[in-house]
Amino acid sequence: MRPNTIPRPRVAVVSSSLKLAGAEKQTAYLTRALCEAGAEVCFFYLGEGGYYEKVLRRMGVSLVQIYKRNRPISILARFSRALRRFRPDIVFAPQFGDLLQAGIAGRLCRGLILGGVRSDGFYELNGHGQRSHWMLWLAHGLVANSHRARQNLAARGADATKIKMLPNVLDLREFDARREWSSPLTPSSDRVMAVGVGSLQPCKRFDRFLKALALARRRAPALVGVIAGADWGSRPALEKEAHDLGLAPDHVIFLGECDNVPGLLAQAGFLVLCSEYEGFPNVLLEAMAARLPVITTPVGDAERIVIEDQTGFVVEGSDIQSMAERMAELALCAATRTRLGAEGRSRVAEEYNYASLPTRLLTVFRDFAAQNRRGQLASRLQECCHVMERDRSRRDGHEINRLSHA
Repeated sequence: MRPNTIPRPRVAVVSSSLKLAGAEKQTAYLTRALCEAGAEVCFFYLGEGGYYEKVLRRMGVSLVQIYKRNRPISILARFSRALRRFRPDIVFAPQFGDLLQAGIAGRLCRGLILGGVRSDGFYELNGHGQRSHWMLWLAHGLVANSHRARQNLAARGADATKIKMLPNVLDLREFDARREWSSPLTPSSDRVMAVGVGSLQPCKRFDRFLKALALARRRAPALVGVIAGADWGSRPALEKEAHDLGLAPDHVIFLGECDNVPGLLAQAGFLVLCSEYEGFPNVLLEAMAARLPVITTPVGDAERIVIEDQTGFVVEGSDIQSMAERMAELALCAATRTRLGAEGRSRVAEEYNYASLPTRLLTVFRDFAAQNRRGQLASRLQECCHVMERDRSRRDGHEINRLSHA
């Protein structure tokens, strides 16, 4: 049978949050990848509004919004009816919190239910209490973005055979284009900027960033700090700490939510991630793509992403002195920043580029279909993979011919 005579797999993507954040960015990437892979995609948005809603609409994704404030039963009923009309083969909730609604409605229409795990696994289970057990049962499979999440879920009794890995990715072409946009800050040639990016909440531990910055400035007085992220209640305490450490107002900037992180990173010297826990920190890829070295705590899969003394440094969160020493070292040596930054860019291009996502995502879906004895669906997904590989080989061949005759 020819590929174009095989019915396209129908995938319902479900999310209640499309705000400007890392998990939501990956949700948009996953949706785009499914469309590019040839799946028939319908995005069911169970939220009120958000940055990536507009992005998805601009991409031409079929988007059905179903929302009633504080009325989850009403949302579930309307969602279930809409889902039955779409008749999906797969119901995919890239963010774990949406798995309850997606799982119930998806089971009613006999879809293959797949959920995402975007943090460290413990966060997902603890955040949903007893409901998490039902959510795990509803899912035929889980797509985790970190090995740490897979390990943690298995340690809490989840079936490890139902969890497959799919790391975060970054669209380098799009990222580079955004770097050319106007920066949210005015660059200064005589200062070196250490940047922390993330929502201002306790788990991000920006207090560590401030303490290490104050120590590092004793050796590297040209060093300044920038914290970019929406306030989730921690900003007043952080601003007070910055004042007490002698950093405010001249040596640290609280930028607030930033809608052009690539532009911000283009002005930075290096990135510091101080979190207490993560799954796969998206900002590490963004910093490395911007050719910045990274200092990170060993959270989630950070130690797999950041190669010690090749793309950055990994330090224990409690070791503020070591964090400060690394910050001062990078601030004082432009050659080290350049060397580590170049290696980081190469690593993102080779290991975490968006271009590989459509094939990898469909392969994960195919494996789950086969594992759950849905042979026809597995065959359709496999055929989509073959078509993508064939088309990619043609594009690569054309590119090689173009370059050879240029």
